Amino acid sequence: MAEFMLKLDIEILKFAVVTLALFILYKYHRIFEITLPPSLLRKGAVVTLVLWLSFLADVVNDVYPTEFTKILDDIIISFALILGTYYLVDYMRKVRVRIVPSRVFNGDPTLARGTHIVTDTDVSNVLKLIRGKKAIALTRNPESFKEIGVPYLWLSKVPSENAIDPLRLPAILHKLIENADKDTVVIVEGLEYLVLENGFNSVMKFLTTLKDNLLVKGATLVVIVDPRALEPSQMAVLRREFSELRPEMVNKQKA
Repeated sequence: MAEFMLKLDIEILKFAVVTLALFILYKYHRIFEITLPPSLLRKGAVVTLVLWLSFLADVVNDVYPTEFTKILDDIIISFALILGTYYLVDYMRKVRVRIVPSRVFNGDPTLARGTHIVTDTDVSNVLKLIRGKKAIALTRNPESFKEIGVPYLWLSKVPSENAIDPLRLPAILHKLIENADKDTVVIVEGLEYLVLENGFNSVMKFLTTLKDNLLVKGATLVVIVDPRALEPSQMAVLRREFSELRPEMVNKQKA
C-alpha cells in the first residue's frame, strides 16, 4: 500500500509540474509570437495539450487501474509524436526554398551600407543604386526581379517556384539572412502584403530582427514602401527605425 501511495504521489507531482510549466508557457506565449508564425504556434499547442493528457492518463491509471488505462498513456504519447512529426514535416516542406544572392549590373554602388526605406516603388531605380553588389529580394511581384536575374522569394500562399507563405516570418527571416554577407543587399518589396497577412506589429518585429542580423553581418537592407498603403503612424515608426532614402537621391539615377 505504501509503495502504491508513493507511486501515486510521484505521478500527481509530475502532473502538477507539467501543468505548471504549461501555465507559465501560456502566460508568456507572446514571447513565442515574435519568432513563430501563429499557425505553427496553434499546432504546437495542440501537440502539447495531447502530451499533457498522457500525464493525466498516468494519474487516472493509478487511481482507477484497468486494462485500458494501463496502455492509454502510451497510446496518447504515440499519437502526439505522430501528430508533431506530421506538423514539423509539413512546415519544413513548405519552407524548402533555397536562394543565393547574385550580383546586379556592373559598376560601383551609390547606396551607403546600412538599413533604408525607399518610397520610390520603381524597383529598377533601386537596383541602380546597388550596382556591383549582390542582391536578394523578398517580393510580392517576382516578375520585375526575375527579368533582371535577381534571386527572390515570392510572397504567396500558392505552391510555386520560390514561393513562401507570408505567414512564415521566421522561415523568411532565415532564408534572407543565411547567405548574406557584407557585399549583400536584401530588398524587401511587398511590405503592405506582409502587413495585411500578419499585422503591422508582427511585421515590424520581423523587420527589426532582420535589420539587426544584417547589420551584424555588415549587409545592407532596403525596404520599398508605398506611404499611401500604410497609416501615417506606421510610416512614422518605419522612419524612426530606418534611414529614409529621399526621392531625389533615387531619381538622379535615372539619368
